[in-house]
Amino acid sequence: MSNELLTLIATEEACTELTSYNVTIPMASLAIGVDNIHHDVFLSPKFVQAARDYLFDVIRQNTSSTYLPGIELRTSRGPDGGGFRKLLSELLQSSLTQAKYHKNIEIDLLFRLGLLKFLTFEIGNQFAILVLEGKEWIRKRGEHFERSQQAHVIKARLSELQSARRGVIRRVGQQVAQIVVDVEDNVIAKARRALFGEEFASYYELCKNRLIFLDGGKDDVFFLEHYILLGNYARDPDRFEAMDTLFQEFLREAGITPGHDPGHTEAIQTHTALLEAVQTIRTDIANLEEQRENTRKRLDRGDGFFTKLLSSGDPADLKA
Repeated sequence: MSNELLTLIATEEACTELTSYNVTIPMASLAIGVDNIHHDVFLSPKFVQAARDYLFDVIRQNTSSTYLPGIELRTSRGPDGGGFRKLLSELLQSSLTQAKYHKNIEIDLLFRLGLLKFLTFEIGNQFAILVLEGKEWIRKRGEHFERSQQAHVIKARLSELQSARRGVIRRVGQQVAQIVVDVEDNVIAKARRALFGEEFASYYELCKNRLIFLDGGKDDVFFLEHYILLGNYARDPDRFEAMDTLFQEFLREAGITPGHDPGHTEAIQTHTALLEAVQTIRTDIANLEEQRENTRKRLDRGDGFFTKLLSSGDPADLKA
C-alpha cells in the first residue's frame, strides 16, 4: 500500500508544471479620478485625525525614553489602541456596505488600497512631525538655551532618532499591520464572504502582507527575521543564479521538469553577460591602477635623479 502511495505521489509530482505569473488588481469597472490617472478615495476626516494622533502617540511611545528625554511635547493620554481599532473596523465595514450597495467588490478593494497608502504615508509623516516638534521646542526656549550644553545633547539625540528612522517605522508599522490583520480576520472577512463569497480573496491576502508597512518596502532586519536572503555579489556562493540552478536540479531529481520560458532564458543570458563584462572592467581597472602606481614610483625615482642633476654646480659631483 505504501509503495502504491509513493508511486501515485511521484506520478502527480511529475505532472506538476511550474509557471510564472503577474498580479494585476482589477479596477476596470471604476471611474478614474479627477487627474485622469489615479482613482479617488475619500476617507472620513474623523478617522484621518484619529489615525494621525494615534500614529504620533505610538511613535513617541517607541522613542521618548531613548531619544526624547527632557523634551516637553504636546500633551497626550497615550496611544488609544482600542479606539483606533474600533474606528478602523467601522471604516472598513462602511466600505463593504458601499460595495454591497453598488454590487461591486472592486469598490471595497480600492478603498482598502487607499487606506493602506494613507497609513503607510502617515507613519513616515508623523515621524517627521515628531522630529520637527523636538527642534521647535529647542528654538522656543530662546537663543541662550540653543547654545547651552543641554541643547546640544538634545540635538544629538534628535540626530540619532533620524538615523534610527527605519527601525522606528518598522516597529510602529508592524504594530499597525497587526491591528489591520486582526480587524480583517475577525470582523471584515466573515462579512465579505457572506456578501461576495471567496471572490477576490487572494487580493485581500496580498493586502495583509507586512512588507507594505516597511520604510520604502525594504528593511534588512525584517528580512533577516522572516526570510532567507541570497547573496548580493557575484562571488557569493548563495547568489540567486547559483541557488536557482541548485533548486532546478532538486526538481529534476524529483521528476519535475521546470519549463523554460524563452524570455527568461534570454534574460539570464543577458544578466550573465553583463556580470562577465563588469568583472572584466574591474580587472582592467585593477591593472590600470597597478600600472599607474608603478609609473608613479619610477617617476619619483627619476625626479630625484633630475633634481640632483639640476642642483649640482659641478657635474663631477653628481653620484648616481
